[in-house]
Amino acid sequence: MILIIKKKLKMLDFNKLLPDLIDLSSEASSSIMKIYNSDFSHINKDDGSPLTLADESSNNIIIEGLKIITPEIQTVSEETFKNNISYEESYWLIDPLDGTKEFINRNGDFSVNISFIHKRRSIFGIVQRPTDLRIWTSLDKVSQAKPEETSPLRIVMSRSHKREADTMFLKFLQDSDIDYELVEKGSSLKICALCDDEADIYPRFGPTSEWDIAAADAVLKSYGGSIFSLEDFEKLKYSKKNILNPPFIAYRNELIREAYSQKVEDYVKKLL
Repeated sequence: MILIIKKKLKMLDFNKLLPDLIDLSSEASSSIMKIYNSDFSHINKDDGSPLTLADESSNNIIIEGLKIITPEIQTVSEETFKNNISYEESYWLIDPLDGTKEFINRNGDFSVNISFIHKRRSIFGIVQRPTDLRIWTSLDKVSQAKPEETSPLRIVMSRSHKREADTMFLKFLQDSDIDYELVEKGSSLKICALCDDEADIYPRFGPTSEWDIAAADAVLKSYGGSIFSLEDFEKLKYSKKNILNPPFIAYRNELIREAYSQKVEDYVKKLL
């Protein structure tokens, strides 16, 4: 993928950048695991979310690395974000450690996320699981096999952020005679579960921020999946004044979206 950024008179070739970006993600992952395997503590940020030395270490590594790789490109990070930020048309959006609660609970379900936003869409992404250094990218060579629908419907939901709305949605499926099984994961790895054919849909009713899912959004699109807002039923947009995402649903492929999207829309509209 090659992107020409007119304002910067710069051509970005993500295929050429990929090895350096993977090295950067892996370095950040290694720094996270050093702290993960030690006695560590955490503090709570102003919004109540936890922060560890691993968040800060990973953040510093990625930001400094991106300055070297693409010094002319803006970088927006969870750990340095300010509400009055002025977004450029194209920029890096990173979550240096998504799933800090999972990190603290030592269950392995956390990830490093590096994405590239262009004209309010996530067009490139890397997600890495530090525990085994598994990487998903939006440039992965994905088989173009015919998409299949599975039964029962496999639903991935948050391991640590369960809400009443999740329970209500599962009850709706049960009342609609839709057979399902529940898969629980943390961080952006829930979306990666769709890429790996471990789940079919990921409904998210609770709050998330743009950096939480931007990288996995780009990855999922390359695997044939998609994410839609449950407010306007359009694909997600980024660079909003409010960094929070709307409630959304992610589908593993178009066949599953076609089979269930109308049911989901009808359910959501009844709640409004």
